[in-house]
Amino acid sequence: TNMNYGTASPLPAGGQFEHIDPTEKLLTSDATERKISEQSQSFEGGAPKNTMNSENILMGVAYMLAMGVCGIVLVALGSTLSDLSAKCGTTATDVGTVFVTRGIGAILGALLSAKLYLWFQGNYVLTCSLCLIAFLLLCLPFNESVVMLHILFLFLGLGTAITDTGCQIMTRKIHGKNAGPWLGANTVSFGISGALVPLIEIITGNLIAQYYSICFIVMSVTLFVFFGPNPERNGRLVGGPPKRPGSVGPLEAPHYRVEMVIAIMVFFYIGGKVTMTAYLGSYVSDTDILSAGQGAKLILVLWIAITVGRLVGVIDQSFLTNKSLPIHLSLLSTGGVLSMLLILWYPESKDILWIGVAFYGLFNGPCVGYCYDWNNRITYPSEISMAIVMFGLNFGASLVPYCTTLAWNHGGGPITLIVVIFLSMLLPLPLLHMSKYLSYDPAVNPRMKHGYSGLPTEDDAPI
Repeated sequence: TNMNYGTASPLPAGGQFEHIDPTEKLLTSDATERKISEQSQSFEGGAPKNTMNSENILMGVAYMLAMGVCGIVLVALGSTLSDLSAKCGTTATDVGTVFVTRGIGAILGALLSAKLYLWFQGNYVLTCSLCLIAFLLLCLPFNESVVMLHILFLFLGLGTAITDTGCQIMTRKIHGKNAGPWLGANTVSFGISGALVPLIEIITGNLIAQYYSICFIVMSVTLFVFFGPNPERNGRLVGGPPKRPGSVGPLEAPHYRVEMVIAIMVFFYIGGKVTMTAYLGSYVSDTDILSAGQGAKLILVLWIAITVGRLVGVIDQSFLTNKSLPIHLSLLSTGGVLSMLLILWYPESKDILWIGVAFYGLFNGPCVGYCYDWNNRITYPSEISMAIVMFGLNFGASLVPYCTTLAWNHGGGPITLIVVIFLSMLLPLPLLHMSKYLSYDPAVNPRMKHGYSGLPTEDDAPI
């Protein structure tokens, strides 16, 4: 199918590519893809190919740490919800609506991020959002009002959404098509930070001390982001494709269908992860499979497995192609599905619960990072593009736990948790294989392979 967006087709390789003359001889499919793969590394938004200088590495580390703050907050809210709700005189399942208010804040944050990082320097926006998070964390352990708990969750959703979306936007701007491993490294930081929360909980043994420790970490990261290298000190970074010399302006992506599909995938992956973190302790206590004290250890095992999975995933991403990435992500999703099936088949087995949770964390860990990489490979690096995907992340982190609470309290019982996690790994599979048919990149979309050239012209080379 030939799709016509005008006289030029904007492709994610970095420049604007010429419409092919029907009489011009086309390269074979394999040769075309090899050529695209070779040249796409050199034509990225006018950025030089080598982004591995010391300043860019420091900036990458800063965004990894800021992303880690979001992991800390997300896991802390889930793992301490029972204690926070007890201070308000209620239970975790009865205040499941806090995830809705957090979702509202996350939605607002994701929508605002596309404009905030376009209007203001990224590091300054990140500094403000991190300061907001630190202030809210100081207030949280002293709260005794259900209404105020919802308000705090609302603004925490806002702050974390602006922060994690900004980390991914700035990472894509700096590293271009080489950003895949860096985007994956951000999710590794997210996972490692998440694993720190139950460890801090075990060490401190006190809700206030736990949140004070987390707040200290957040403020340390805030200072590093503010006083560290600023990639926009000499001018704003442009995330979209470069304009061709002599043209009126840069071409824009013809649509955002791919981002929307990937956002739904991320919605399920992160939603399942947050739900497992928030209600695994309740699952253990309601089923009496393990002792009460082992609930926190099981969450720690979950996040250690997630972190290991993400580390392996980042290494794997360095060798992936546009063909192999969807295959690897499909295998990871299938592994997560089988892990939950194992628990469903043997619901009363202690050993199976430990094994199933550990393998779920291992398989789920890299999935969000692979989604970011897939999005980075086949779309333009713009504020809107990344904001759409991060919208799915923040919305899923709020809506999936809330829906789980509703089903749990209305007759579903503890087994609801395992069923939800099972579906969260299964449903992204058809969406993944649908996404390539929505792409406007002929190197990815089989229906466009003979309609447009994937090769940039000499005019598209960075100046």
